[in-house]
Amino acid sequence: MRTFRATLCAALLAPALVVSPATSAAAPQEPSSGSPISLERIREDLEKPPPPRLTPAQPVQLRPTFKTRVDQRSWVPTLEEHLHKQFDLTAMQRQSADWAAKCCGLNIGQFVKIAEDALRARKIRKTREQIARELAELEAASRTSPPK
Repeated sequence: MRTFRATLCAALLAPALVVSPATSAAAPQEPSSGSPISLERIREDLEKPPPPRLTPAQPVQLRPTFKTRVDQRSWVPTLEEHLHKQFDLTAMQRQSADWAAKCCGLNIGQFVKIAEDALRARKIRKTREQIARELAELEAASRTSPPK
């Protein structure tokens, strides 16, 4: 069987291998009668009718090739779980609340209110001092200038 294949291959390939050098050389192409980009050729191609469109006789019914399903029920938290999630303090918030509660028994909000009141009183005092200074300057200027 093996010798038969070898003989068959040799018989088929021998003509392809024994090619004369004259036939294997590329022959120069003869120039065609018209240039590849000629107006006549373009006009002829435009006059040809367009190829027929492939349209099916009946509309194609597409069928899905896959299936999906959900093996797990959707999880909805209870009202209690939702409220815990919304309103429970985190570890950092609990720590801050503990530190605020243990802050030497002092109310931080009260300190802030006292500081704001002090700043407001200082602003009022500075404004009153400026008004008194400007009135004194005005009176001094009116005494030194001759009446008109």
